[in-house]
Amino acid sequence: MMVVSGAFTSEAQHQNKSARTRARLMDAAVEVFARDGFQAASVNEIARMAGVVNGTFYVHFKDKDEIATRVAARIAADVIDQITSAMTDMTDALERFSFATRQFIEFATTQPQWCWVMIRAQGFHPELLRQLSGHLGQDLELGRRQGQIKTEIDLLLIDIIVAMMLVALSARLRGEAGPEAGARLSELVLTMLKVAPDHAKEIAWKDYEFKRLHLTPLPRAGKVKAIGVA
Repeated sequence: MMVVSGAFTSEAQHQNKSARTRARLMDAAVEVFARDGFQAASVNEIARMAGVVNGTFYVHFKDKDEIATRVAARIAADVIDQITSAMTDMTDALERFSFATRQFIEFATTQPQWCWVMIRAQGFHPELLRQLSGHLGQDLELGRRQGQIKTEIDLLLIDIIVAMMLVALSARLRGEAGPEAGARLSELVLTMLKVAPDHAKEIAWKDYEFKRLHLTPLPRAGKVKAIGVA
């Protein structure tokens, strides 16, 4: 059996044995969650792909929920950090929102397995949604300060927008939406925020220069079948 390795294993290669084992378990979890989905994934399969016994898994993680939270939070942090870095010189709140939304959706075309893990984990782990919501909320509040967004920004509104983003992301992954998905979503949300329709369309469909987001290569222990959201 080929033991899975990937992003976490690569980072831990110069650390002690315990850290390397923990990292290998997290790489195995990425593979299993992306392939089987969260509900069907088992601790036994994660341990098997990491090349350890079940007891070793429980030395490092309380249960499947904990390892999923760790993995999904790391993926989200990587994506958010890179998108934020790409927007360093952008000061217009609406442009920042549109750019981030479209960049986030297009991330699905370059790293589908990572995206499936995020989508599947978010339903079980509100921490992931809060991580995404925090950055979105900052740009929306900036839009209010700039006088571009008239709608009151609260947690419910932010949660609704994040949910819309995840739906668009999953549609992009399944091939049910094309490259225009991010722009369509951006225009819809800006209109919902009471931005003038013509201006919302202009901002949403602007010809931005997007980055290719880079993450450490995913584990490769065999072919992973295409899956949809459960």
